[in-house]
Amino acid sequence: MSHSRSGLVALVLAGVLTAAACDTQTPLERLQAQLEAYPEYSVVLQDMDEDLFGYSHQYQVVVGAPQPGSDELLYREALLEPQQVDSGTYERYRPFLGMVILSKSPDGNVDQDAHPPGYQQVGDERYGQWRQDSGGRSFWEFYGQYALLSHIVGGFGRPIYRDDWNGYQESRRGGQTYYGPNTSGGGRTFGTNGTATRQTNPDFFRRQQARQAAQGRSFGQRVSSRMSGGMRSFGK
Repeated sequence: MSHSRSGLVALVLAGVLTAAACDTQTPLERLQAQLEAYPEYSVVLQDMDEDLFGYSHQYQVVVGAPQPGSDELLYREALLEPQQVDSGTYERYRPFLGMVILSKSPDGNVDQDAHPPGYQQVGDERYGQWRQDSGGRSFWEFYGQYALLSHIVGGFGRPIYRDDWNGYQESRRGGQTYYGPNTSGGGRTFGTNGTATRQTNPDFFRRQQARQAAQGRSFGQRVSSRMSGGMRSFGK
């Protein structure tokens, strides 16, 4: 299966980047409107940043487009340019780095609840099937024509097991966000503090560490300055 980025990039950026200055919609809301014509899509919060100039999001978009004379969808992906967002939007999505934060399924339902990449197609026999590994564990295998979806899921070093998917379904029924199976240390797999996210977006964590180190140095300098000033005053 082939996939191209150029057409999708032109379509999406036209809607996101040319919005009027008075537009009260967020970039994600404008993106949702621009992707309405596609029967299926996923928007991943690929990166986010905050600095003296404000806040930003970067989205990865995967769309399924119909092919002439076929019921199958051709999937394309694109990494969009960073978009400025307000502080409220940034805080709302802060926990969801590396996760799907907007998606549309083939039945036309638009989902704004965050979930791990690829999970929306799991269990749908149009896309794949359940198989068993050598240990007897049931896992999801995408059909060959959906190699792009398989790559998105398989990039985290393990397949989606049936237990994972059941946990995902149970969490959604309970109105909770599913961050993937717990790690051996009891942590999260997906999301801003997830082990998978640290592998797929190391730049975010390097920036975060640099920011924390800078804040620590600044605090130390302020404490040192205050202590020095107090000692001079005491000596007079």
